[in-house]
Parts: sequence; structure tokens; C-alpha cells
Amino acid sequence: MNLQQLTYFVAVARARNFTRAAEACFVAQPALSQQIRKLEEELGLPVFERHRRGVDLTVAGSAFLAYAEQALQLVAEGKQRVSDLHKVRHGVISIMCLPTVATYWLPPVIWRYRQHYPDVEIQIQEHAGCTPTDFVKAIADVGIVQVDDEASGRGSAVQVERLFVDEQVLIFPAGHRLATAAAPANEAIPLRAAAGESFVLPKPACGMSRVIAQAFSEAGFQPRVRLETSQVEAVLEMVSAGLGIGLMPAMAMHRKYPNLEWRRVRKPVPKRTIALAWSANRNLSPAAAAFIRLVREAARKTDHPDISAPAKNKDGAPAARRARGAYLRDRVVA
Repeated sequence: MNLQQLTYFVAVARARNFTRAAEACFVAQPALSQQIRKLEEELGLPVFERHRRGVDLTVAGSAFLAYAEQALQLVAEGKQRVSDLHKVRHGVISIMCLPTVATYWLPPVIWRYRQHYPDVEIQIQEHAGCTPTDFVKAIADVGIVQVDDEASGRGSAVQVERLFVDEQVLIFPAGHRLATAAAPANEAIPLRAAAGESFVLPKPACGMSRVIAQAFSEAGFQPRVRLETSQVEAVLEMVSAGLGIGLMPAMAMHRKYPNLEWRRVRKPVPKRTIALAWSANRNLSPAAAAFIRLVREAARKTDHPDISAPAKNKDGAPAARRARGAYLRDRVVA
């Protein structure tokens, strides 16, 4: 039994006539009749009662018709589904990424993606300190990970493409001495100027922890850690509350935080490279490939925050101007 036989059977059942069914199927009547006979042989019973005026369904034919129509409908839906996937109309993509990326950078990318492909389901997997190695172990279509400077662009199981560099900036309560004492407002602060301060820092499992630890080592001092947390927003709130100073990804600083100021850091510049990752062993789905294109576009617009002309919070305290790439988030809010 095959789809052609089912198609011919349903056509005859609807037309009640072999000639008209053959015309509707664009096939010669003898060829159609031959396929119907093969179908009846396989079923073991006749499906049509033939007479001069045409044909009628037998009891067996009436019973089989609903199943034949359902089978053809399911095949048609399956073909449409595959066509939709090819054209990125439907589908599911799974994205593994750093929590800070998921919170501060990825939402406007997803917003844009949904404008183009509203029926594609997006699943987010957050993974602290996510690296290409972590991506290989996960079940995901696309990764947005952090990589070392020496990491290669292609591995045995994963391809890596650098997107942008994310600096860590120094944050402190409004009115803190570092706001004015260490350097003019438009200059970066030497990290060593923060020696002796109490710090609120991410826990060692966080993706930023290793970058921050290396920066302190290069600056020649160990920080006095007052509090540790695994939540980036908790660091911001604790510093705003005057519990210490901290280091945060620059991508987080386009938001305005009352009672909080921040400055870029130098000597050294704490930073990490954010990169795309995808499997080298399987083809990307059209939905995943479209998502990667939008990620690349957003990465090209991502820039370091601009502090050359600090803006003001509601309380009049200086605040960082937003990064050039943050315009997408403005569109989400709007």
C-alpha cells in the first residue's frame, strides 16, 4: 500500500466515478484502476461496488475511507511542517548562555527574532561560566559563551566565533571617594586605587569570577571580600545599599541604578570575550541559523559604555551613559 493508491482511492470515493477521478488525478484511467485493484488485493476485500452509472463504496470501503483521508491529511501536514522549518516559520531552538548575557544582552536579540519568526519557540538554558566545553556537554543548538584569548575558532566538536569583549567595570555607592578622588569623571580608574576597600563579588562558580581574580592578581593585591553572591543583580543592590564596592559586566550598566555610580578600570582592564558556539558535527536548522545572523548583527552594534559625558540619575548623582548597543533594549521597553 502506498500514498498513490490512497490518493486514487479517495479521489474515486469522492467522484463516485473512475473516469472523473482519473481526470482529477491527471492520470490515465487504466493506471488508476490498476492501483485500486492492488489496494483491494492488499486489503483482502473490494472497496468499490461497480455498476454502469459509476461506483459506490462497499462496507469495507466506507470503513477504510476515513483512515485513508486521515493518512493523506497527516502526510500533507508533515510536508507543510518541513517546508515551514526550511522557511523558518516554525520550529524550536535551544540557546545555552551565560546568565549575565541572558539578563542584559540577549532579550533585545530575542525581541528582534520574534518580530521576524513569531512561531519559533525559543528555549533558554543559563549556565554560569559557560564555555565551549560546557556547550559540547549540553543539548543545545546555539551557545553564547565566554572564551579565553588563546581559544581557537574551531574544535573537534564545536565551532567558536568571537562576538565582542565585555569589560568589567568598577561600581560603588553614589558619593564614594572613587567617584572623584581617583581620576576625572571621564577617565578609567587604576584597579589598585580600590585596594583596601570592601568588595561585594560574584561567587567563584560565576563566569566573571576567574576574570576578576586574575585582574586583582595583576594589580598586585588581594581584595577584602565582604560579601559573595551568585546573583548579578544582588551585587548591584548590595553595592547600592553601601555594603561595599564591586565589579560588574559593562553590558549591565546601561540601566540606571539609584545611589550607584560606576567607572571603567585600567591597569589591568578586566575583560572576557563573549563568543558564539555551535556544533561542528551537525547542520544548523534554518531557525538556528537565522538566530545566529541576528546575534552577529547585535554584536556589531555592541560597544563599550561611554562615560565621557556622565548622565544624571533622578537624585542628581552621575550615572553612566548607556552603551551604543543598548538601543535595542529601548525598543523593547517602548
